[in-house]
Amino acid sequence: MRTIHLETTLPTTAERVWPAMLSPATFLYACKGLFGVPALAGRTESFREGERGTAWIFAFHVIPAYRHTIEVLDVDAATHTVRTHEHGGPFRAWNHTLHVEPIDDRTCRYSDTVDIDAGSATALVIPVANVIFRYRQRRWRKLVRQHLLPAGTAYAPARRSAG
Repeated sequence: MRTIHLETTLPTTAERVWPAMLSPATFLYACKGLFGVPALAGRTESFREGERGTAWIFAFHVIPAYRHTIEVLDVDAATHTVRTHEHGGPFRAWNHTLHVEPIDDRTCRYSDTVDIDAGSATALVIPVANVIFRYRQRRWRKLVRQHLLPAGTAYAPARRSAG
């Protein structure tokens, strides 16, 4: 088992990030472009402690990669932490901890910590996982800039005219 840990500073409060961390829409947004999970499309209910499910992961939203199982072990609102146990495809274990903590009244630190066991392929998987989580954190920063700034939405989306 190997562990990766990445963190990023977000220009908003932990209280604004916390509900987004529990949203399937946020998960899909953060991974968009790399992989998709069609089973989560349209889901509006937050992830819940004790929840477990298995679904297909599609590489680049097109190529069926493998079936992935996730169990939400802990959703701790007091510490703004979510812990999951996941497995499937090449992964014997993919244990993910998502955490957000305030830095000051307008900034927070978001982190991903993942314990990975992919058997003999673990050493090959670690650099790929690092790329995935750097990408996800870049998407988190974009999401915050567009929708989760402390003062509210940073932009007004363009409206299409009917015509």
